[in-house]
This record gives sequence, structure tokens and C-alpha cells, in this order.
Amino acid sequence: NLRMVLSVRKAIMSKINIDKLAAGVDRRKLIQKAVFDELVNLLRADKKPYRPKKGQSNVIMFVGLQGAGKTTTVAKLAHYYKQKGWKTGLVCADTFRAGAFDQLIQNATKARVPYYGSHTERNPAKVAADGVA
Repeated sequence: NLRMVLSVRKAIMSKINIDKLAAGVDRRKLIQKAVFDELVNLLRADKKPYRPKKGQSNVIMFVGLQGAGKTTTVAKLAHYYKQKGWKTGLVCADTFRAGAFDQLIQNATKARVPYYGSHTERNPAKVAADGVA
């Protein structure tokens, strides 16, 4: 959601004024803390969870460390929504990790969910855009 990204970016930028930092302040740690705080803020208990809407495209992006279980989780989530009557599909935009697309193919096939990705395209933004088009 572009509005959410812009809102998070604005909140982070309002907390950090790089030009007015005192000498010796670790900018990297300051930025990391601001980003972390905003991500935690997104997950507050008083915020309503994301609910997909029928009749329109809904895109959910998973981001995380290698080996955290993203591919398995997205396949399970796609299967869950498919069982509920939604039309689902998976897009593999991880163009850096060898075997990422193959793993997605395996999981999507097992869940009987359509998938999209590329063994040759190196630009993840292009793969993602093509996959949701």
C-alpha cells in the first residue's frame, strides 16, 4: 500500500534530521532504530489487521531473512485463501537466491496454486510488477 509506505517514510524522516546531528552520533544506528520503531508501530495491537477485499487485486508482500520460512508460509496462505474461494497466485521476485523460484514452484504445485517467476530476469521489481499485472 503506497499510502502506508509514504506514511512510514514520513514518520521516519520526521524522527531523523541528519543535518542537525551532533558529531560522533552513529547515523546508521539512529536510522536503524527509527525504522525498527516504525515497523513495531505498524504491528500495534490497536491497529486493525489487513483484510483482503473481494473483487479487486490484493497483494501481500513477504520480506524477511533467508531461512525464516517465507516461501512455505506464502504457499500455506495462498492455499488457505484458495480453500475460502479466493483466486490466488504466487510471485517469486527473489532473483538473488539460487533455488528460490524452484522452491516456490515446488510449494505452489503442492498447494495447487498458480505461480509466476523467472530464471533469467535479474530485476526483482520487474518480476514483481509482471507477476501482479
